[in-house]
Amino acid sequence: MDNMSITNTPTSNDACLSIVHSLMCHRQGGESETFAKRAIESLVKKLKEKKDELDSLITAITTNGAHPSKCVTIQRTLDGRLQVAGRKGFPHVIYARLWRWPDLHKNELKHVKYCQYAFDLKCDSVCVNPYHYERVVSPGIDLSGLTLQSNGREVKKIGRHDTVLPAHICISTAFLTWTEYIFASSRTVATCRKANFRI
Repeated sequence: MDNMSITNTPTSNDACLSIVHSLMCHRQGGESETFAKRAIESLVKKLKEKKDELDSLITAITTNGAHPSKCVTIQRTLDGRLQVAGRKGFPHVIYARLWRWPDLHKNELKHVKYCQYAFDLKCDSVCVNPYHYERVVSPGIDLSGLTLQSNGREVKKIGRHDTVLPAHICISTAFLTWTEYIFASSRTVATCRKANFRI
């Protein structure tokens, strides 16, 4: 009886197909199944000789980051992007979209302080462990056309040149409740505390 059949979680000693299947079960959607499978297969093959990093990836993904994990690295390409199924993208963004935030934009990631090979550190290797990155709000979000609500009542439409937003608001375009949200555009800098954002 192998490890996978006992714990249902594969290890680096299991076949690539078993590892890929397990990691596919944790994807967040957003990408097609075909793209996700190719991206995961590519990563597992690259890590097959780095068993400790592959085990770190498996642990991070199957526990949703509940247990600390090491950097999971791949070689940085000349332009910094990875090609999967005919599409190019930044590797840390591709895997963060697959396993954490399907609607992530490339400029919304910041590495955690203990990540030694984060993409923006410009090392020869790039960490693609999605739990070594945090999502941050992009500056320059165009909020024009959104409606501010308070207690279910429309308060105001946001225009292009608004500079101040009320504190306790609901912007009817987000999923998450964030205790603090800072956004900026060329003419707008605002802070909303205890706001309910639904995208």
